[in-house]
Amino acid sequence: MSARFARAVQNSNVPKHFRWHGGFNSASDTIEGGSSRSYSSTPSPFKTSPKRKVDRMQDERGGGKSQTSHRIQQLNRRIKDLSDDLHPRPRKDSKIPPKLAKQSYKKTTPKPLQGPFSIFVACLPGLEPLLLEEVSYLLAKSEASDRNRAKAIPGGVKVIVPSLAHLYVLHLYLGTASHIYLRLNGARSAGLPPLFRARGFPELKRKLKDLMVAQRWDQWLDLPRSRSNAAREESSLSWQLQVHVTTSKSKLMHTKAVEERVRETIGEVLGIKGLDSTNSVSGVDAIANGAKKGVAVRPVVRLLVRIDRDEVQLSLDTSSSSSAIPLHMRGYRLNPHKAPLREDLAFALLMAGGLKPRWNLQPLQSWLIKDDPVIAGALDSDTKSGEADLLVQLFDPLCGSGTIAIEGASILAGLPPGRFRSPPFQGTKLYNNELWNDIKFKALSLSSLATIADGDTKSIMVAANDINKEAIRAARSNSKHAGVEKFIDFTVGSFKIHPLAIQSRPQSTHKISDSRDLLVVTNPPYGKRMLHDESITSIYAQIAKTIKSLPYRIRCTMIGTDPRSLRESSLPLKVAFSTKQGGLSVVAMTTGPIEKGTQMKRE
Repeated sequence: MSARFARAVQNSNVPKHFRWHGGFNSASDTIEGGSSRSYSSTPSPFKTSPKRKVDRMQDERGGGKSQTSHRIQQLNRRIKDLSDDLHPRPRKDSKIPPKLAKQSYKKTTPKPLQGPFSIFVACLPGLEPLLLEEVSYLLAKSEASDRNRAKAIPGGVKVIVPSLAHLYVLHLYLGTASHIYLRLNGARSAGLPPLFRARGFPELKRKLKDLMVAQRWDQWLDLPRSRSNAAREESSLSWQLQVHVTTSKSKLMHTKAVEERVRETIGEVLGIKGLDSTNSVSGVDAIANGAKKGVAVRPVVRLLVRIDRDEVQLSLDTSSSSSAIPLHMRGYRLNPHKAPLREDLAFALLMAGGLKPRWNLQPLQSWLIKDDPVIAGALDSDTKSGEADLLVQLFDPLCGSGTIAIEGASILAGLPPGRFRSPPFQGTKLYNNELWNDIKFKALSLSSLATIADGDTKSIMVAANDINKEAIRAARSNSKHAGVEKFIDFTVGSFKIHPLAIQSRPQSTHKISDSRDLLVVTNPPYGKRMLHDESITSIYAQIAKTIKSLPYRIRCTMIGTDPRSLRESSLPLKVAFSTKQGGLSVVAMTTGPIEKGTQMKRE
């Protein structure tokens, strides 16, 4: 570089990081006057590395090896990049510790057929506190260690149960749950392997196969015996496979492609042909199609694959394994009316309104205590549901198809929500029909249904009303399917002239307790249920006016889409929870105990 060019660059207005550095043959140049000045002290994107300078000097001298070595270095870099794609290094922003991310997948031998079981109980968003209350009561874990205690997280409750009997009890009694997922990895406290990372399909299939072989999936899934080593056909299985995939912030974004790889891997591990087909229908559609054709529907083994930030978790949907029907579908609502309320949402509305389920767990102690002594103290301390006073305790003035009334009558009578469900875990070795029937028989033996004679009018515990005759007809039919028609009094007409709204005390069929609150729980019409000439605010005002005239101490709970309109009713309502119903955001609001004759003010 010439001295004139160097001085021009030094005195120019070009930013420092854009100036020329390094020269052609060396890192510094000699300037006039014999002084030497270096231009390589400042980092620059144009700076030439010393190794490349040596290669260039060799090239100028005629050396032929430098070009070959340079090409070899480029090939080595490409091979290293391909290796990083197949076996990626942990990212700096990853939440996984570097030691855990670098270690290879250990082929442990967990035993998924034995307890303890790590489960996740899912529910509608916003119902987590109520579901946690249910799970904690049923498992009686108030004195257990923090490791096994039920904890509410967004979307549900996670808990570790000690035995299969506890899992069956949750399936039978939970009212606000929609699904129960059995974790297959990601729960070390239950003896399961950790989550694994997968950023490509080859890595996903390899690690899935390692997990399935380590857990011996061929041992806990119900497979037909084969005399030879020939692969079995999918049609020979007693169950059908469903794979549900969710991805979030991951390299593997295509859910259908992930499902295909999971099915292929399961087929390879189990030796089954035809599992790679993804043309499967839901359990509800399969049951409907099978009923039309008169063909028995095979049970469903439903696998949930969740990929979040490249971390893969596998779970077995135990609540849907029998017929792919969620827990909130009780099985009694065969005649729904317009926009019916979900059963689990009706159950949550009753709990928020003050009707707490207190099941009689005494008959179940032979299964629960032997595996969990902590529960023994809780079995004898609770009120027996079957011994409840046969008094009117619940009133639904706008019952529709009767979901709230039926769920409330079931709670008061001691009838568990899952009494119509088939045994869970069909298609696996965890299926135990005898255990399920024994637990269900013990639970039903002390209910009010077993002690009330037919035609006994003193058994009324719920009053339900609707102005629509078709709705009452559907509600009566549903209550008959649910087996609680003895406990509900259905009336047709305006709720303003209902016997409970009359100032004088009702007669024989409507006995009200003086020591308990009369729970008014209802789902006023909104959306499709609204008539053209109706105003939702006017309906709320009419309900409030009727409640004011009731000669009892009451507690009111309503659900709607607009909390402001609910507060316009002049009732002292407070938000209990908010969730989703039929694609709409809804809010449940409730009052505290209101004494008769109390002047109500807006809040």
